Amino acid sequence: MLPFCLLLLQLLPLAAGKKNVATSAHDMIRVLEGEDDLLKDLRLYVWALERKVTTTRVILDDAIARQQQSLSDPATYVANPLISLPLVRRMHMDAGKILKYLRQEAGADLQRISDYRLDVITEADLEQAAQGLLRTQQFHGLSERDLAQGLPGAKQYNARLKTPDCVALAQHLFMKGEDEQAKQWLRLALDLYGGVPERVNQLLQIDRKSILREIVETHASRENWQGVRAVLEQMLELGQDKQHVSVLLKTVNHHLRHWQICRGHSQSLVSDSLRCRYNTQSAPFLRLAPLKLEQLSIDPHVVLCHNAIHATELEHIIQLSRPHLKRALVGRGIVNEKRFTMDAAVDLNATPQGRTLRQRLEDMSGFDLSNSDKLALINYGIGGQYSMHMDCWHSKDNAAYEAYIRNNRIATILLYLTDVQLGGITSFPALGLGVQPSKGSALIWHNMDNEAECDQRTLHAACPILLGNRWVATQWVDLNGQWRKKRCLRSPAN
Repeated sequence: MLPFCLLLLQLLPLAAGKKNVATSAHDMIRVLEGEDDLLKDLRLYVWALERKVTTTRVILDDAIARQQQSLSDPATYVANPLISLPLVRRMHMDAGKILKYLRQEAGADLQRISDYRLDVITEADLEQAAQGLLRTQQFHGLSERDLAQGLPGAKQYNARLKTPDCVALAQHLFMKGEDEQAKQWLRLALDLYGGVPERVNQLLQIDRKSILREIVETHASRENWQGVRAVLEQMLELGQDKQHVSVLLKTVNHHLRHWQICRGHSQSLVSDSLRCRYNTQSAPFLRLAPLKLEQLSIDPHVVLCHNAIHATELEHIIQLSRPHLKRALVGRGIVNEKRFTMDAAVDLNATPQGRTLRQRLEDMSGFDLSNSDKLALINYGIGGQYSMHMDCWHSKDNAAYEAYIRNNRIATILLYLTDVQLGGITSFPALGLGVQPSKGSALIWHNMDNEAECDQRTLHAACPILLGNRWVATQWVDLNGQWRKKRCLRSPAN
C-alpha cells in the first residue's frame, strides 16, 4: 500500500537517528498524519470492495433466479428464443467483461478464476440466436416491445428482454443493413434502461450515451437531420456532453437550414447597407467600365457581380476544360458522394482570352491572383451536389503559420457559366442565404476576417441539380501575396 510505504519512509530518518518519536510532539504529528493518510486509503479500499460486492451480488442474484427457473425442465427452458438469445449473449459478451472486472479489482488471487470455456461461444452463435428471435418476431407479427415482454402462448419463466439484449439485436440488424428496425430496438433499449442497475450497465459498457449515439449515427447516415436534432436535444436534457452536443446541434441546424435554402426558403438579409450599385472602387479600370454589383452580406463580405463574364469567354473556358474533366475527388483522392461532380483545372494564362478574364477577376475582387491556383471548372449533372464545406482552414499553432499563410484561401470567386432550370442554388446555411445561378454572374465572398482567421459563417454548399446542367468555375484566392491589397492581416496567435 502506497500510504503505508510513505509512512515507513517518514519513520526511517527517525529510526536512523535512534530517536524516540514519542518524546517529540512534532514527530508524533508526522506519525499521526501518516496514519491519517493510511486510513483514508483504507476507507477508499473498503468502499471499492463494497461497491464491487454490491455489483457482483446483483449479477449473482439475477443468475441464480434464472438458474432456479431452468432446473425443472432445461430443454423446454432453452427452447424459448427469449431465453436462448439472452443466454448466448450473456456468455458471449457479458461473461468475459464480468471476469475482467473481477480480475482487475480483486488482485492476483483471482487470476485462478476459470474462463469457463468462453471461447466455445462465438460471434456466429450470437448472430444465429439473434436471427432466430427476429424470425420469431416476424412470424408472430409482434412489435419490438411486445416481443420483449414475452412470447404469446409460451411458458414465460419471467422471460423478458433487457437493455443489453435490445442493443445486441440492434447491432445484429445494423450488420445486415436493416437500420430502421435496428433503430426501433435501440429506442426500446432506452425505454428499458432503468430495469438494470446503473453499475451493471456501466460494467457491460452499455449506457444511455452510447445508445443515443447509435441512434444519431443511424439518422445521420440517412441524412435525417430532424431525427438527429431530436436525439441530440434529448442528450442535452440528460446533461450528457453538453459542450460537444451543442456543437453537433449547431452543425445539424446548418444541415436543416441548407435543405430549406435548397427548397427556395432562403431569408433575405434586409439592411440599409445592402444595395445594388456600380462597382468603380476595387480597381482603377472599373472607373471606365464599372461592374453591376449586388451586396448580399456586409459581414462576412458577399457580393454578386452581374454580367461579369462575356458569353464568348464562358464558352472558351468550358471548351478548354472538356478534355480534362474527371470525377471530382475529396481529401487524398477519394471518391465521395459529398461531392458528386466532374471537374478540371484550367490555366487562364495559357490563352489571351484567359489572361483578359483573369485580369477582370482581379479587378472585380480587388485581390492579386498571381500566387493563386488555376481556375477550377466544375460540371454538375442531374443530382449533382457539393455538401457543406469551408474554403479555408484554421492554423493549429505558430509553427504551422508559415504553411497557413502560404496555402490558405482568403476569398473565393465563383463564376456561373450556365443558368440552371431547377436546383443548383449556392447555399450559405449560417447566413440563411441562397444564390440562384445566373449565367455570366460572379459570386465573391471573403473566407477570412481581418485577423486572418477562417470565418465559420462562410460555410457553403451546392444544392442538388433537379433539372438542367450546372457549369461553374471557382477561383480560390490565396492569402499569400495579398499584402499590397489587404494589409491589416495579423497572426492568429495574436
